[in-house]
Amino acid sequence: MTDSGHVILIHGTWGRGDHWTQARAEFEKRGFTVHTPTLRHHELPLDEGAGLIATVSLRDYTDDLVALARSLDSPPLLVGLSMGGLLAQLVAARTPHRGVVAACPAPAAGIFGQYPSMVRLFARHFLRPRPWARPLYPTWQAWSWGIANTQPPELARELFQDLVCESGRAYCEMAFPWLDRHRSAKVDYNKITGPVLVIGAERDRVVVPAISRATAKRYPTATYVEIPRSDHLVLFGDTLTVTMGHIDRWRETHGI
Repeated sequence: MTDSGHVILIHGTWGRGDHWTQARAEFEKRGFTVHTPTLRHHELPLDEGAGLIATVSLRDYTDDLVALARSLDSPPLLVGLSMGGLLAQLVAARTPHRGVVAACPAPAAGIFGQYPSMVRLFARHFLRPRPWARPLYPTWQAWSWGIANTQPPELARELFQDLVCESGRAYCEMAFPWLDRHRSAKVDYNKITGPVLVIGAERDRVVVPAISRATAKRYPTATYVEIPRSDHLVLFGDTLTVTMGHIDRWRETHGI
């Protein structure tokens, strides 16, 4: 097995680093040293971590990930899903990297994200008093309808059982970037020097494919692929094989 260098897999909303079991194995097969960090406070059980996670900013997540990337002995490949796809771009703008794979990335500042299915999933949280100070709890309705909507029921349920809370502050920074004086969700695209692959999913309801397409258009040389009949979980289950095929072809093209 050849040494392909480092890859950092960045999880998304409600996730943890140890959820990457399948994807980790696939990148290890390809010779990568795989890092699967858990975002700040996400290692805690759901109720125990809720209050701590509630007010964490995208900037906090990004700072932690930049520190990890800079600690490695060579620039990593950055791979992120959902909010992790946005974080991968924010990290890439601040540190050397070999490339970025943004899978179903949450919308950066300047990319429209108020699509009906997305409003349906999160409006209840944003209508609560001070949503930026409250944890965003996972619900089976949101998970099964908006995120794992094409997964086998047993896999969807297995993944759901292990979810944790997400930051209400981070979600406000993504949903209402014009209200955030720190511009936490703003990506400096000009500082991302490595090749970029953006992956969308045809049946994604939580990050509709229009957002993935709009993200790819921010980069003059980005590659965009869309997984037919897939929900949001393009790096899980049976879809993982298809997604890794696209990543392999993109890596070959760019010598990664």
